[in-house]
Amino acid sequence: MLRIIGKGLASIAALAAGAVLALGAGAAPASAVEGSCAGSVTGRLPRVQDQRFYVQCGAGVATVIACPTGQVYSPEPQLCAAPELVRPAVATVATAGPAKLNGLLFGVKNLSTTVRIADAPAGLDGVPVTFTTVGGRTLCTAVTDQFGAARCDTPARLTIPLDELLRGYRANYAGIGGIYLPSSATAPIALF
Repeated sequence: MLRIIGKGLASIAALAAGAVLALGAGAAPASAVEGSCAGSVTGRLPRVQDQRFYVQCGAGVATVIACPTGQVYSPEPQLCAAPELVRPAVATVATAGPAKLNGLLFGVKNLSTTVRIADAPAGLDGVPVTFTTVGGRTLCTAVTDQFGAARCDTPARLTIPLDELLRGYRANYAGIGGIYLPSSATAPIALF
């Protein structure tokens, strides 16, 4: 069984303070490492999807625990530490999907991205993403969900020239210094 403690925006603040994150039993997919907590295994295991967390095993229950802000889990000596002492920053990959422009009066709909750790299927949750025109003007911002997906719509009555919008948009993840490298992706904006 997997336990993740905390819920909603309060859990993001708790994570920043290094608290235990909980969304309820089974709210997040268990990794192979978390699955190895079955039986009488006790102790701490790395969380492969996101090294800002580790898994505390006890009585067959896997509890995902956040390291203090700015630290990552080190399997040896099973403690959280500064990232540069544990490993180099991890590459991330962002992907973006097509968006739709409903004229300048109604704005751009369905700006979307997924941010994940490179070479891993898991998305990064709770990280901010900024959506801009390809030229760099901010369209909107969002925070990724538990699957690493973020989505937003621009406000109505855009003052950005139509030709700039039709060149597409960029989803930008700034990274976390020393832990995750930044990534971005571009996608088209089409009139509908």
